[in-house]
Amino acid sequence: MIIDGSYGEGGGQILRTAVALSAVLGEEVKIKNIRAKRKNPGLRNQHLWGIKLVAMMTDAKVDGLKIGSTMLSFSPGKIRGGEYRIDIGTAGSITLLLQTSLLPALFADREVLLDISGGTDVPWSPPVDYYCHVLIPLLRLMEAQIEMEVIQRGYYPQGGGRVKVKVSPSELKGIALEDRGNLLARRGYISLRNLPYHIVERIKRTAIGYSFQEDVQNSGRSRGCSILLVNEYEKTIIGADSLCQKGVRAEDVALRALEKLKMEES
Repeated sequence: MIIDGSYGEGGGQILRTAVALSAVLGEEVKIKNIRAKRKNPGLRNQHLWGIKLVAMMTDAKVDGLKIGSTMLSFSPGKIRGGEYRIDIGTAGSITLLLQTSLLPALFADREVLLDISGGTDVPWSPPVDYYCHVLIPLLRLMEAQIEMEVIQRGYYPQGGGRVKVKVSPSELKGIALEDRGNLLARRGYISLRNLPYHIVERIKRTAIGYSFQEDVQNSGRSRGCSILLVNEYEKTIIGADSLCQKGVRAEDVALRALEKLKMEES
């Protein structure tokens, strides 16, 4: 199968989805025009490592696996469980790497243990808290067996984050999310490293009505903060995130997350 990576927004999502489905279906795929609509087209570091991980899991034959490549051929074998360790080497997104590898891991012949280093809370990707408190709980409703542990946070540009993920072979079932049911809880999650604590206090004062959990440390090589707001319903979960940025008020970080969540609710 040949897939045009310039379709739609022409970003990395087509690549990640194509490789994940290729591994699950056991069919060769060729992707051309990879990330053609980005300022820096072709494979970047986090794409490279996501494909490398799935290639290791499937003993795949891969052509075009290099930084800047706009063409990739991926021919997988059977999906093997085991332990895999990946160090992206930059603040490249761990969660985007997992977008490529989580689905194949669910169909492995035995348990998959992933130890991944890189960026946990970085721009243009879901923060690791979104996976922990929104995506993985939703996948569990489909009977996916996934556990994630955040060992260390890594923000842009320093990186240095690390997570461990355990995935057990699962027989997935469909779910219907048209009816959310009643709202059960509003929860918030704040992470902060090597920044003043008043940022946390200001975010909490702005996001009124949310019960917050804090992950605050003055350690590690990264500095930054992130926020995730979650609405838990009887039948589903929705969430919205926001990252702290230099020159952006903490109150505006919280307001941005609230506005994104409002859009999700509509």
